Amino acid sequence: MHVSLAEALEVRGGPLQEEELWAVLNQSAESLQELFRKVSIADPAALGFIISPWSLLLLPSGSVSFTDENISNQDLRAFTAPEVLQNQSLTSLSDVEKIHIYSLGMTLYWGADHEVPQSQPIKLGDHLNSILLGMCEDVIYARVSVRTVLDACSAHIRNSNCAPSFSYVKQLVKLVLGNLSGTDQLARNSEQKPDRSQAIRDRLRGKGLPTEFRTLVSEREECTLRSVLLEKLRKVIKSFLME
Repeated sequence: MHVSLAEALEVRGGPLQEEELWAVLNQSAESLQELFRKVSIADPAALGFIISPWSLLLLPSGSVSFTDENISNQDLRAFTAPEVLQNQSLTSLSDVEKIHIYSLGMTLYWGADHEVPQSQPIKLGDHLNSILLGMCEDVIYARVSVRTVLDACSAHIRNSNCAPSFSYVKQLVKLVLGNLSGTDQLARNSEQKPDRSQAIRDRLRGKGLPTEFRTLVSEREECTLRSVLLEKLRKVIKSFLME
């Protein structure tokens, strides 16, 4: 059994705490790294998903996986990398990796911003804030890699007294399944976030989207937006792998 990040936050009724964000980031990056080790031309669809709060799955074991099922009613544009929406060509497997890094970064910002009033800043430590901003860069070559994310998570674990990452994920799963009566209130940094962070919040709330985000046109009228985005993503991945 698993639960989505969106389900966990719905039950919580508030944002992820900072250590929970680090934990989900670490477990997600490890899952992505493993997926890229196994990628092959025989199954390009294995990477043909868009990470979002509804497709990021928290497992009872404390690990994370991804799906493209049961999210047909969700608008995924804010979580989709600009190069996918713009049909840009990919030149390396690293480009494919950074498509998912972008989506993961936007998903975690969504988790940090859940039910936080627009008038209030998201409270994150400088290190985590810097990593998330690097993941959400609009320009692909400026975006950080999975390896960089994992190194940042390792540094955080070494320099803090946090519990193992899998334990925070397990707590979130238990929260949804009704086996956890409450959650630990973790200390959070109160410093203001830079303007770039506010722009990301606006994008997740449907404001300030680039023109190509707002005017995305369906190739087939009967397709849902989700289907179109997944089709575009799989197309660019398959095209690259076949070169």
